[in-house]
Amino acid sequence: MGTEEYMSELKDRGYRLTGKRREILEFLLCHNRYISARELIDYMKAKHPTMSYETVYRNLKTLRDEGMIEESRFEDNETKYRIICQPGHHHHYICIRCGRTMVIDHCPMPELSIPKGFHVLRHRFEVLGYCEQCQREMEKEQETEKHSDQSV
Repeated sequence: MGTEEYMSELKDRGYRLTGKRREILEFLLCHNRYISARELIDYMKAKHPTMSYETVYRNLKTLRDEGMIEESRFEDNETKYRIICQPGHHHHYICIRCGRTMVIDHCPMPELSIPKGFHVLRHRFEVLGYCEQCQREMEKEQETEKHSDQSV
């Protein structure tokens, strides 16, 4: 879906169609990765210096509650957001360095042994690690560090 489809969905659900909400959606749509609220706030405040943190967080909550964005808590305990990458139930591989995601092809839940008496309400399966591009970049950084250490 594109910005217009999301905005139309929000209108159909009784939400106001504000320019700032549109910009937040466009920003999230342009990035195929998880975005921190801080990154989004910095982007929005650069365009709208008087924009409040509350406006950004309120919009993120609305988009999350309406099932348009996903949120995930990263190892640094920071919650990040991204546009839902596909409809329906799915899980992700998530790069903890850049926030890129890849969809896991199947749900592992049926393969788990649920303890007797435990009633599952919902689940989320995320595999955290480093994407191929970040691994290459980290290797280059380590090589650069190694060479600079040797020249000292």
